[in-house]
Amino acid sequence: MHVLRRAAVMVAVASLLVASPASSALTNPERARRAVGYLASQQEPNGSIPAFSPVGSTADAVLSMVAANRGDRNIRRALNYLDRQVRQSNVTGIGLTAKVAMAAFAGGRNPRDFGGENLIFAIRSSEEQDGRYGVTTPVFDDALAMLALEAVGVSPSSSARDWLLDAQCTDGGWQFDEPSAVTDDQHCHDTLSPGTDFFDSDTNTTALATMALIEAGSAPPDVDPFVFFVDIRDSQFRGWGYTWGFDTTDANSTALVIQAYAADGRELPMGAMAALKALQYSRCGAFAYSWMGNGMGGFARTGPDTGATIGGILGLLRRPFPVARRNVTRDAPEVQPCP
Repeated sequence: MHVLRRAAVMVAVASLLVASPASSALTNPERARRAVGYLASQQEPNGSIPAFSPVGSTADAVLSMVAANRGDRNIRRALNYLDRQVRQSNVTGIGLTAKVAMAAFAGGRNPRDFGGENLIFAIRSSEEQDGRYGVTTPVFDDALAMLALEAVGVSPSSSARDWLLDAQCTDGGWQFDEPSAVTDDQHCHDTLSPGTDFFDSDTNTTALATMALIEAGSAPPDVDPFVFFVDIRDSQFRGWGYTWGFDTTDANSTALVIQAYAADGRELPMGAMAALKALQYSRCGAFAYSWMGNGMGGFARTGPDTGATIGGILGLLRRPFPVARRNVTRDAPEVQPCP
């Protein structure tokens, strides 16, 4: 890249990362509350707050609103929606069951009697002899299962802890679908059939696995996952993207990594929180998902995104999973329209 053009790009990036005086005066809890206001504006009449998926995103949104201590009516409507989805058999699979169980508990409902089902029993009874929750449950969902049990005070078995520990890739991360295998490279990419392996170790699964093992009081993993977070960090925007080759900072990945640092009581790397806040439209509370080229040699945030806002709240608050139960009594604030 031409030296002058490179300098122009970096100036453009720096100007976006530096908050305006008005937005920099906001505390992180204030930013989180504004984000709840945006989520409230996106809630559907049926109570769902759809983003990546209607059920999973609504459950995630409940956790974020509870953590921010705002959105009483929205939380109740969301939980009623989730209750109906359980009754209609629309909550299937270990990961989705775990998300709904965590949301029910955090929002003050009983996950052992939610939608007419015992969600905790469903998770516990799925455990295989090797400790995996379900025969083919992805590693990502297995970590969620452990977190859901930990939310209600149930300690995962030693077999479950060992299975998740053994699933770690040699680079210190975990991949979404399968545990590490002898034919994998350091990023858990299959060296024998690379064209059919679509997942490498990633920040999201690694953050969830790290939080689940810390909450379980597990022995340390073979490789410190925080070494993985350092290695995969986006050197330009200073947050985290999803996986190798897709490392441009996004709000969800950055928030999850921040949550993992909080769970372990570690100091955040310099610039990590600023990288997350730079993706928030502070006036309306919404988060952009990531960055994109603006066609003029610089970068701009993508548009307001419900899923990114759901994830960004817990990062702002440095609140790891599982989210503690709280009786939220305050409504979501009204916020200005997003640009």
